[in-house]
Amino acid sequence: MRTVRFNRREFFQGNGTKICGAIVLTLVLHTSIGCKPLSAPPMADNSPAAVMPEAVRENLLAGAMEVLDHLDSYEESAAFTQVFDRLNQWSHSGALRAGSADGWQCDPLLSTLSERLKPMAKEEILSSSVFDAVDDIKTIRDQRWLADIAASARGDALDEIEIAANLFQWTIRSLAITSDPPMVPSAATPGARWFLPGEILLSGRASGAQRAWIFLQLLRHAGLDGVMLATGTAAGNNPRPWIPALISDGEAYLFEPTYGLPISGPGGKGIATARQAAADRSILESLSFPDRPYPIGAADIASLLILIDAEPWSLSRRMHALDANLAGSKAIDLYVDATALGKRAAQSLPSTVGPEVGPEVGPERIGLWEFPWEVLLQRRENAANVNGAIRQELAVMTVALAQPAAQGGRMEARVIRPLYAARLRDFRGNLAGPEGAKISYLAARPSNAAVREALKQMPPQQAEAIKRLYEQMKEDATYWLGVATLLEGDYETSVDYLDRMTLGSSASGAWTDAARINLAQACMAMGRTEQAIKLLREDPSPQRFGSRIVANRLEKAPP
Repeated sequence: MRTVRFNRREFFQGNGTKICGAIVLTLVLHTSIGCKPLSAPPMADNSPAAVMPEAVRENLLAGAMEVLDHLDSYEESAAFTQVFDRLNQWSHSGALRAGSADGWQCDPLLSTLSERLKPMAKEEILSSSVFDAVDDIKTIRDQRWLADIAASARGDALDEIEIAANLFQWTIRSLAITSDPPMVPSAATPGARWFLPGEILLSGRASGAQRAWIFLQLLRHAGLDGVMLATGTAAGNNPRPWIPALISDGEAYLFEPTYGLPISGPGGKGIATARQAAADRSILESLSFPDRPYPIGAADIASLLILIDAEPWSLSRRMHALDANLAGSKAIDLYVDATALGKRAAQSLPSTVGPEVGPEVGPERIGLWEFPWEVLLQRRENAANVNGAIRQELAVMTVALAQPAAQGGRMEARVIRPLYAARLRDFRGNLAGPEGAKISYLAARPSNAAVREALKQMPPQQAEAIKRLYEQMKEDATYWLGVATLLEGDYETSVDYLDRMTLGSSASGAWTDAARINLAQACMAMGRTEQAIKLLREDPSPQRFGSRIVANRLEKAPP
């Protein structure tokens, strides 16, 4: 028997308000005795804080993180409630000490924020020991995902530069380029996709600024230092954010997120450092074309500014305490010592005076990167536009299917959100096996016949909306299967998903440009150089100049 159920689920929340209450379709594809819903995590132990033993506090914290580790098994709003409850019990039980005993203080770099952003940096907000029921829990969830990605995407690399290159490659291949939101909003380009990191990861799309943000956070979770570099003058208070850089062994290695490439070093070898780019003008000139000169030149490098990626939550007392109490596989880098990172980065840049390796950059050239703060402000001031963008891209994550599963010697239907589960398992690097991402992506591609049968029982207008959700889910799952198989080196399978099943099904679909770019990577790996060149030259996306550079290199490479 096939049945269809509907309910409303408050799945995506932000700033304490409902963002998306999307219709969830549960499609039972096989005969089953019952339909087991997504579960809620077990309730916390409500032991009084005054008499709470240390072991109980540890269990509260471990339980909260365990729930966040397995969100693909829980209904998220119930999970958030339990994590919030447990963290605040942990906090109020003495885990956060008052005053300066815990070593926390407001970071001096908060003073560098623009006046319009400073209300989010008030000490009474940052020093609070109370975890927010939505924003803080979502932040910890997002950082858990980023930590998982960093652990899997680094591969077997041990060298810091190689690790950073692997994390950058994951970022570029996994986050299809878009122009929204801009690095700095304006009246002409206000932007709407002011997504938080988790929303960026789930959507699989990112602007150049969002790619930089994700890359910097992946570096942090890999134990590496990364900063945003900017041009402009500190005295004029007009930094113009440029690109992210890895700080390693006193050098700043340059990565171009919009072009989708690390900037090549002298002679096209290795990854360029800021000092090399300042001394050798050809390094940045190699990024120029007759119809599009690269906007940054060697002369700009001598006066670079250092911008630290540190959001309000990463500078707060509660995240400082939580960070210090998470260890081993549960460890997440939640707190950022922005001033210390700025000082380390300052030693890696050429100065405005002196020889090539000049004196340390002065503190007046170090500040906070305002893009993440702008995200929070835009979500408050332009909530309708932001919420609309989130609904458009992420409503598909709420689609649930009931699948048969053995329970106590009988078959029951286990309800899963296949695309959501696939993304989380993908983040963990768990691709293969019965509980892997690939099997969940495949589950997100139900047959047309099954969908038609389910839609028969719906009113026409509702059926059309659900049909579009299913079509989007299948398109997303197909494309991400292509990316997943590309990242694991299964190039033949990747080509089938990206070429025949994505590009072949639509000449102008949501994933067309990204599929073309990743298909070119698969072709390169398989030695199909001419096909790769053709695909790269056809790229019309914001990454097109990087694609043209790769195509030029392939044409000049010896056979």
